Amino acid sequence: MEEDFDSSTLTEWLDSRVQGRKLAARQMQVIGILRSQPRLASYGSVSDIAAVAASNASTVTRTAQTLGFKGWADFQFELRSRFLASLSAVEVAAEHNGHISSPAQAAVSTDRANLAHFERTLDAHTLHNIAEAIAGARQTYIVAAGSYAIPGKALEHNAIIAGYNVRLLDADVAALTNAIARLGAEDLVIAISLWRVYDSTMRAVDIAHNLGTPIVSITDSAGSPVAVHADHRIVVPTEGAGFFPSLTGAVAAVQAIAVELASLDRERSNQNIAASERTWDQMRIMHPRSSS
Repeated sequence: MEEDFDSSTLTEWLDSRVQGRKLAARQMQVIGILRSQPRLASYGSVSDIAAVAASNASTVTRTAQTLGFKGWADFQFELRSRFLASLSAVEVAAEHNGHISSPAQAAVSTDRANLAHFERTLDAHTLHNIAEAIAGARQTYIVAAGSYAIPGKALEHNAIIAGYNVRLLDADVAALTNAIARLGAEDLVIAISLWRVYDSTMRAVDIAHNLGTPIVSITDSAGSPVAVHADHRIVVPTEGAGFFPSLTGAVAAVQAIAVELASLDRERSNQNIAASERTWDQMRIMHPRSSS
């Protein structure tokens, strides 16, 4: 299926990484394989790429480093995110069809791998800075559409309980438009965008940037257009076992932010949590706990 999708955007990205850098002839052979066989480049091992490029593993690794990455694993993560973004939902599903004996088991295994990758690449300092930005903002708006709103809802819920002004803007484009129009430098926007980007999210981020509002991005690619203007960036793995992206990494990221946020001022958080719990009891929302 190497010819069944448009790889022009991948080629343009590779060209932009190569431009201005000095690569040896053998490294250019590797680049040629990355351009012509993006599927192999996205999923193959270093030795796989080296064999097809008539090169060796060290040359493949050095090529990734010359392009500005720590090594092949970091480069491949970014390349695969871009490769998957170039596919339709049907094409993404086809990537996995025929290779899975148990879809449910594959989904769990994929999520476990995604979570492990996020843990390895976690930047705790960035998460702390995001929590401080939420705490210091007049109002925090989470911009996320479709299933991307799921981690956004979790962050909104937990941040409000901890006593912070956080609101999710998801399906209602009119409400999103009205809220974004009133943004200022004292507010904060957190944009969550995985796989393919919703145009409404992109436009909201652009407007917020023009209004001087700080931006946090949670994406699956460092090169996502949603992350261009971000003051703080979190990149999470999102490849799933089916046609839709995995949300495990994004949910783990927002949960970590919520925990960090609640720990900034524990007395304030505890007071707000206690107030919420009293109101829950008064509203009789939760099923009563068993006394036995």
